[in-house]
Amino acid sequence: MGLPFQRDYEDIERRGAPVTLGIILVNVAVYLVSSYENGFLAVSDAWVNAFAFVPAYFARPEHLYRLFTSMFLHANLAHIFFNMLYLYTFGKSVEAVLGSERYFLLYFASGILASVFHTAFLPIEGASSAFVPALGASGAISGVLGAYLLLFPGTRLTMCFFYVFIPLCFTMKAAAYLVFWFALQILQGFLGASLGVAVFAHAGGFIGGLALLPVLVSEERIGLLRLYSSMHYFFRNIFFTERGFTRLSKAVVAVLIGLVAAAAVYSAVEAETTGGVNKVLTVSVTGRGVNDSESVIIQLQPGGVLDVTPISSSGVRVVVNRLRAANLLYNSQAAGKSISVDKSLRGVVNGLPVEITIKANLSFDSYGLLDRGQGHVTTDVLACDAYGRCTVSGKGSYDFSVSSEATMAGFKGIPIAELALLSLASSLAAVVNVLRAERYAIVE
Repeated sequence: MGLPFQRDYEDIERRGAPVTLGIILVNVAVYLVSSYENGFLAVSDAWVNAFAFVPAYFARPEHLYRLFTSMFLHANLAHIFFNMLYLYTFGKSVEAVLGSERYFLLYFASGILASVFHTAFLPIEGASSAFVPALGASGAISGVLGAYLLLFPGTRLTMCFFYVFIPLCFTMKAAAYLVFWFALQILQGFLGASLGVAVFAHAGGFIGGLALLPVLVSEERIGLLRLYSSMHYFFRNIFFTERGFTRLSKAVVAVLIGLVAAAAVYSAVEAETTGGVNKVLTVSVTGRGVNDSESVIIQLQPGGVLDVTPISSSGVRVVVNRLRAANLLYNSQAAGKSISVDKSLRGVVNGLPVEITIKANLSFDSYGLLDRGQGHVTTDVLACDAYGRCTVSGKGSYDFSVSSEATMAGFKGIPIAELALLSLASSLAAVVNVLRAERYAIVE
């Protein structure tokens, strides 16, 4: 099973990890650029708003680029350091087996599948997750981990944790560590204890690696590398041991993936009946040196809770935040009505009180969500640092217009059912590959 890929002995011996190193260099370069204005401590909001993946945008072709760009954004120094450490540790061995071209495909396909799983599981994660930006290479790296589990289950890994400045290290089989890590992602996802981490994206990437490896690897190449591993030459830095992927390990992984498959079925069934009301608005703004226009998705959840997708255009962001603070983005009392507004108020934006003056003619739909209108806003403008601390930096005046593109009840407009079925198919393929893992193991 797999694509034919033939190399001679000398070529395999000299093979490095150019794709792994290249991806690391690109990630580091992007982090330096995207975090520059925050002193390299954290990514700037502008980059997150423009390039992070947002599940609510999945069905909008103009935002599909985010599936790729989000893989190169990282929230802070710790995020990129540990991601790149894991990529280097596991990626170079997987690349040596697959070859650079196929490894490249595995990496990015796993990253895309991670976003697919993350979006497909919105009915489980909660409606608000549709509007939370997701960023980082973790999903793609999880695919590399899944491939590593099939290829090198019996290798030994040394793990170190730091107690203050004292390193505490221990050695364990790759299979034991990776199965434990995978189980942790699944349990956190189902228990709602993810702490803001897209754990189903991690699980989806891992399952993607398990499902895709047999399609990309050559069995002839695996046989050749087994010969090298038996001579302890090709994999110099790996301590060899007895079989690592035991029947018990296979059973545990298969059951965990089975739970994910069952959850995918649940998501496909519940997609039409759960979630709030989603509305797509086109907001155009001129003033204070800006001439912006952007599609903004707002979601009304049960209980009147309102969520808004990240906004990359500064002018649009200011106007939408002021309309929200003035209860003009959602107003249940104005449902189905058109109103004229001429008022000044002191609203709260990013935790700070700001002066807002609004003159506008606005219309609301039957849910009380803003449907269309135009007007003028004069307001305090905020400047925020890398830690989210904001201060008033001056005054701004903006003319704006709002029009409605679409209104969707539940998760309609986000192809959750279709993505859930793709997740189900990937999960079933992964289970099959896990149950016959001995076909792919180089170091058992």
